[in-house]
Amino acid sequence: MEITGSERKVNCYIKSTFQALVQAIFPPSPCLTDTFGVVFHPGALEFKVYRYVIWILNHSISYPVKLKINVQSMALSTAELLDHGAARLIVTCQNVSPLNFRRFPHGGLFSKLSPLDRLRALTLIDKLEINIDYVKPPYKNNPDLVRQMTAVLNQLTMFGFFSEWVGYGTTSQCPPNQRRVEYFPPGWIQAKYPGPSYTYRDFRGFLAYITHEKEKK
Repeated sequence: MEITGSERKVNCYIKSTFQALVQAIFPPSPCLTDTFGVVFHPGALEFKVYRYVIWILNHSISYPVKLKINVQSMALSTAELLDHGAARLIVTCQNVSPLNFRRFPHGGLFSKLSPLDRLRALTLIDKLEINIDYVKPPYKNNPDLVRQMTAVLNQLTMFGFFSEWVGYGTTSQCPPNQRRVEYFPPGWIQAKYPGPSYTYRDFRGFLAYITHEKEKK
């Protein structure tokens, strides 16, 4: 199916928004080495964790349910929710840095904020300091879901980085049964996780010793 110009524009908007999100939540981390001094480990943006977040959001609701609650795309609704938080931050003059229109040119207000201000915008959303009457379904007049999503976005970013998903490589966007680990996930290296071991027996419970009634006497 050919992608129309409007669809391409929406996809670029979603991509830019979640690129900005994961960069703020999990930026490149500094590491001190004897040879090179301070070097930076790539963060969630460099490993394209935004693809994972978008995929999970868009597959978290079945198609019949989406039709029932009038949701075109969960990722699109969430991106617009982030822009509402950014707008509130700017209107109330709580952003500490000027807007940057070049870093993620296809995104909305959220992507124009500095990384620190993006986290501030998330906090405003979590505190429900935005008008949820004007957000789109499923967030419209649904404060519990709005607050849950701020936690979910943080969790998905961490899951995407430290799980095997990055290691799926070219199969990362395939259905789960078609994914293959193509290389050792970098998040495992940073966490010093040695990877799964397939030689251990399944855990069968703890050894229990029941005292016989005669032994109690």
